[in-house]
Amino acid sequence: MTGSAESPADLLRARLKWYLFVRVVLVSVLLGALALVYLQQGSERYAVSVQLLLFAIVASYGITVVSAVFLAHLRRVAPFAYLQVLLDVGLTTGVIFVTGGPDSPFGFLYSLPVIGAAGLLSTPGAVVAASLSSMSYAALVGALNGGLMTRPAYPIPPAPPDLHFAIRFATTNATFFVIAALAGSLVRRLHTAEQLLHEQAAAHDRLTRLHEALARNLGSALITTDVDGLVTSVNQAAEDLVGAGGATVVGQDIGTLFPALRHTPGGRLQFLQSTAGVQPIELAYRGAQSGERALRCSAVALRDTYHNPIGGLYIVQDITTLRRLEARLAGDRNEEEPAEEVAAETPAVDGLIGTSPAMGQVRDMIERVARSDATVLITGESGTGKELVARAIHARGTRAARPFVAVNCGAIPAELVESELFGHAKGAFTGAVAPRSGLFRAADGGTIFLDEIGDLQLALQVKLLRVLQERSFVPVGTDTPVVVDVRVIAATNRCLVDEVAAERFRQDLFYRLNVLAIEVPPLRERRQDIPPLVRRFLRQFSELQGKRIHRLSVAAAKRLQEYEYPGNIRELENIVEHAVALCDGETIHEEHLPAYFTARGGAAVGVPRGPAVVATPPAKEVVGPRRDAPAWPGANLDDDLAEYEKSVLLRALAEAGGVKKRAARLLGINYRSFRHRLQKYGLGDPGAVFERHS
Repeated sequence: MTGSAESPADLLRARLKWYLFVRVVLVSVLLGALALVYLQQGSERYAVSVQLLLFAIVASYGITVVSAVFLAHLRRVAPFAYLQVLLDVGLTTGVIFVTGGPDSPFGFLYSLPVIGAAGLLSTPGAVVAASLSSMSYAALVGALNGGLMTRPAYPIPPAPPDLHFAIRFATTNATFFVIAALAGSLVRRLHTAEQLLHEQAAAHDRLTRLHEALARNLGSALITTDVDGLVTSVNQAAEDLVGAGGATVVGQDIGTLFPALRHTPGGRLQFLQSTAGVQPIELAYRGAQSGERALRCSAVALRDTYHNPIGGLYIVQDITTLRRLEARLAGDRNEEEPAEEVAAETPAVDGLIGTSPAMGQVRDMIERVARSDATVLITGESGTGKELVARAIHARGTRAARPFVAVNCGAIPAELVESELFGHAKGAFTGAVAPRSGLFRAADGGTIFLDEIGDLQLALQVKLLRVLQERSFVPVGTDTPVVVDVRVIAATNRCLVDEVAAERFRQDLFYRLNVLAIEVPPLRERRQDIPPLVRRFLRQFSELQGKRIHRLSVAAAKRLQEYEYPGNIRELENIVEHAVALCDGETIHEEHLPAYFTARGGAAVGVPRGPAVVATPPAKEVVGPRRDAPAWPGANLDDDLAEYEKSVLLRALAEAGGVKKRAARLLGINYRSFRHRLQKYGLGDPGAVFERHS
């Protein structure tokens, strides 16, 4: 247990032990010296005999020994401490009486009990000791001068009780209290410093134990060295890695253990001071028992309080198993990938997949605009991945650690858009049973993404313009403006220039939003990105549905490559999800693709390049039963109606580019009913596509 955890009684008990020890020392020195003078010069010059002095020394020793014995068994230590102070004041008074009374040169000895009481009991104890000393000294002087006590035959005649004597007497008594005040203040400071030292020592002990626990239980090898590269400590994992005990490893050059970490002859840490020193490096290591191993090493320089280098800390991880697993997966992938697929898949950057020149321009613009806090307007057809572009901008900017709040302005009911964006006070309108902070305040310090900004009402466009200009807004039902620090990224699949001309979008808001513009190209303009996208969706939906689908047939891949994709990446994702759901083997064929897709030959003919127009399927795909068609034997009206309803649902999906909510609006039914009908005919998981992308 550290000192900071001890009780006040335990601390006082420890101080009393030192107090008693100091008393023995002082009694031995002072009274012993006085007795020695007696023995040398004879007792006729002094008021008392040497036997009395020796008795006083013995009595002091005895009282001190008895006090030490009782101290170990006492529960109430404070009264005992005051009793010891009183005993020392009495002993000092006896010394003053022996050595001259009021004219004794040892009057300063009263300061010793005062200082001792301050050390034991702080300021209250010092004041009590000063008061006792003052009263004892005054009582002694009064008794001797007033005839109440027989005055011994002092060698020096006593001074007359004149003014000079009164001043000296008053000064001596005042000195007791001055010493008490100074000693109490000093002791308080010492106690505070002592407590702080105890707390720091306890914190250091806890930190040391934590470091030791981490070093013992951490799976990585930890090695520390001095500035010359000599190993100073290792943990158990490091001992297991090098196959030697700590006593053998400590003192060796780390370059002997790992040649890639060899130090320069001058003793500077080459690895730590290189430009790549803060990045992990990989190195090969051949152990005496473990054989060839692949290791990853991270290191950091250790410095003292004055930032002078004192050594290095190395964290070494064994990644042999990881490298073997990667090699095995790479071999399996090379064996399973079909010839019709692209050999290498483009790595996804914040979800953006593709190496086409058009996507290269988008990535370049993302890098440029991410370094700024200016407003960004992202345009492009529905389903091209505008939200992914916005998230990539946020992830690369200075606000990456702050919130990213995405809002679909077209999906929020018109009467609730203002409350959702800017918040409201309690009771601001019917149903506002509690205050709401709003999405702008939720994004404070970060980024807010306003998707489908072209669907925003004109009245709210005015309020949004104020936020962009003044970075403040007034929540619904309040008069208090709220200031926010938010970067705004907006997106739309509409041509805002045409919307401004038609007076459906404010021109000033358009200019405020169009500070930095990024246009996301449609999928038909970057066909070389289709294969990696297909592979990505194949893996995604195969894992979700517990299947192992690795490839497409040549005919299915050709159809996917030639299709115009009015719904862009979202439609491609829906097509692949549909195909994975129907495929029972490892290869997707044409029959697994959606009916509307295969019915039109895999290519949407005459699809305009505008975002708002989609291809229309051939009429034969959606016509219903002829009114003049006669019934025939074995006909089933329910089956005919079901086939007709399925064809209508598929046509609506094609017209809406695969977006189910838009297809429901085209059919004039609610979204829930549309989802139910899709589930009824096994046309996909209801609502899954819209919930991921709308």
